[in-house]
Amino acid sequence: MKQFVDRAAELDRLRTLYGTDEAELAVVYGRRQIGKSELVRQSIAGRDDAVYYQAVQGTPTVQLNRFVEAAEDAYPSVTSIKEEWEPLLAHLIDRDAVVVIDEFPYLVESNEALPSVVQHLWDTSVDGSRATVVLTGSAVGMIHTHVLDGGAPLYGRVSQHPNGRIELEPLPFRATKAFVPGYDAEERVFVHGVFGGTPRYLDPLDADSSVGENVSRLLLDPDGTLHDEPETVLQMELTEVNTYFSLLESMARGNRSRNDIAQDAGVESTNTSYYFDRLETLRIVGTDHPALADPARSKRTRYRIRDPLFRFYFRYLYGRDGRYELYGEDAYADLVEPELPDFVSETFESLCHGALPALYPAYTLTRVPGQWWRKGREIDVVAPTDEGTLLVGEAKFTGGPLGYGVLSTLEEDARRVDWTPPGGGEPTYEYALFSRNGFTRSVGEAAAERTDLELVHLADVVAALDGTGAG
Repeated sequence: MKQFVDRAAELDRLRTLYGTDEAELAVVYGRRQIGKSELVRQSIAGRDDAVYYQAVQGTPTVQLNRFVEAAEDAYPSVTSIKEEWEPLLAHLIDRDAVVVIDEFPYLVESNEALPSVVQHLWDTSVDGSRATVVLTGSAVGMIHTHVLDGGAPLYGRVSQHPNGRIELEPLPFRATKAFVPGYDAEERVFVHGVFGGTPRYLDPLDADSSVGENVSRLLLDPDGTLHDEPETVLQMELTEVNTYFSLLESMARGNRSRNDIAQDAGVESTNTSYYFDRLETLRIVGTDHPALADPARSKRTRYRIRDPLFRFYFRYLYGRDGRYELYGEDAYADLVEPELPDFVSETFESLCHGALPALYPAYTLTRVPGQWWRKGREIDVVAPTDEGTLLVGEAKFTGGPLGYGVLSTLEEDARRVDWTPPGGGEPTYEYALFSRNGFTRSVGEAAAERTDLELVHLADVVAALDGTGAG
């Protein structure tokens, strides 16, 4: 059964928009399966002035007929209106309706003039109306082309109210608890590290099964609900899929620079800009820059697959079905489980970044926490504060306790970070060690004797993100 989890802020934004005293045009967008349809349906639940139409691929005539069918329950008079988009929408706007057109890009595919029709309507026919029109779209590039970017037909028409433009992001880590309420902190990190925050990927989880059983049933099994999900999504969005798949597989193997990714994928690095730009537009791939660097000027760019499930697919499943069939019921235990902590370590590091404000409430962070790297040296967690202190840390998701060598290296590397406090002078340092499996005695003894070192257990990170406490 589908759950609607942790979208209270977005619901409130839409419902606030519906209650204004003027006509509003809103756009809700984001990658496929992120929960846009359920959000807009929940936002109009119980209203008798709302029209919800989910567009599908089809001819213009079919689209119009289906829209009228969707609208006539709330507004029977719409059946007497000429079946063209402008008079139909104008009729509903005159009646202060809330009109939700889900997957607007499908309509544009069958009628390229539709954005201009809505533009003309908005420029000439909404004075005195309190109607709201909400457009949603999974084709993020098309939403930008027709609605958001300068030069788009609807550019400038989307409500200037802060709630008029909502890019729906994956659910936060705390939402995993609603899907697997009996899981402990470590199991939830594993779930988040494999399934991410996409509602469509979390909903099929069986809370009474182990992490391994869920991974085996949903992903490793060729008939699993999510087995082919990433490939299906990408084939719906892209052409020349083989090149994209090779680049994503290279990233899933751990390559991060554009040259390394292209070389490993067997693609000429001079020909990759188009592919990387497209993957970024679709929110499949993201970029990282060293903490404290200016992204607009930094040349040290790293690429990563944003969605953990996509990363899992290209690391473990893509092109490997025969191997899993050969191992049968032992596939998870033999092929995935031994490597899973290393795979999830990237997610754990990201969770540590997110937990930092709650773990250090006495400090005001002046930049989003991130990773720092330079000339072969790396620090997992770096965050400057306005108090002249630089927070630095290492996050280890290993099977054993974190040892003193990690602390020594962190102290050495921290001095290499180029940062001057806002008030000038030399920075002071606060050190944090984040560990899945505790700390060696020497590290514990060091922490007991110092005031600038915090030892943060996995449970502390999870409590901070859940809002139930900090370490």
